[in-house]
Amino acid sequence: MIHAYGSPHAPVPRLIAALATRGFRSGRPGEAPASGAARDAATLVLGPGVALDDLSLGVQLGAWRRASGARVLVLSLIGAHPDARAERLRQLWRLEEWARATALPVLTLRLAPLVGPASPLWLKLRSRPGLPRMRRHPLNPVDESDVLETLARALEGRAGWEGWYEVAGPEILSLEELAELARPGGPVKTPGDWEPPLAELEEHRLSEWGPWAGHFGVTPGAVSARAREWSR
Repeated sequence: MIHAYGSPHAPVPRLIAALATRGFRSGRPGEAPASGAARDAATLVLGPGVALDDLSLGVQLGAWRRASGARVLVLSLIGAHPDARAERLRQLWRLEEWARATALPVLTLRLAPLVGPASPLWLKLRSRPGLPRMRRHPLNPVDESDVLETLARALEGRAGWEGWYEVAGPEILSLEELAELARPGGPVKTPGDWEPPLAELEEHRLSEWGPWAGHFGVTPGAVSARAREWSR
């Protein structure tokens, strides 16, 4: 059972909604899971946009500890750091530290920019927007379907519930290169969005995707190859 604390920013609500289509339930704090299966364990999700309020989070955690298999999933972002320029990235670092101090099983996933046929960033690039000054900044975009598979494996207990991992694609691609890949698909009615915001993308550094792939047993796809399928 999954419960997202507060009102986390994208992509957390979208990912949880996608998990629901795979049979993963969402519930209220303290609500008993339906069974003892790993996928039904009580999973508290913390994500971007969630303010670190020690009192409120402490109350939430108190209720969560009573649930079977209580654990914490931190859906963080690449660039989370105590000295980041973007406030949201500093806030995510504080959330990561708070979660690690709970003494519960904690899994932290730092997400690279998510792309896919319906991902906001991909739809934004299909609309041929004016590219920012950091258009050549190197990124490790990751296929959103690989992120969903990772979450499903974690929730089902097919990977150890510990440590932190950079969930990033194996290719180094800039926004300019991504825009070229997205162009054949043409513009769409849904405008999309810069996800994450451009100010945060500027703080991205190249990521180590190998530990994530090894821990979860996934083989991340090459965005440049999958983009051809998304444009059909």
